[in-house]
Amino acid sequence: MSEAMERNNDKKDNSFIEKNILTFEQKKEEEKEELLNKLIVRIIVSITLKEYYETCDKISKIQSTGTK
Repeated sequence: MSEAMERNNDKKDNSFIEKNILTFEQKKEEEKEELLNKLIVRIIVSITLKEYYETCDKISKIQSTGTK
């Protein structure tokens, strides 16, 4: 009986370990997705601001030359 109980305990331990590994992998995947989302947002904001400033410079140059 002790061998059967030991095998049963090993199965429980393995199951517990596998569940923890899956949980850990899911958390890491979620963290990666969150970091990717943040990176995408930073890129979009950066590009948008760059375009905005370039457009503002053109408008201010046109306005300043137009008033002279």
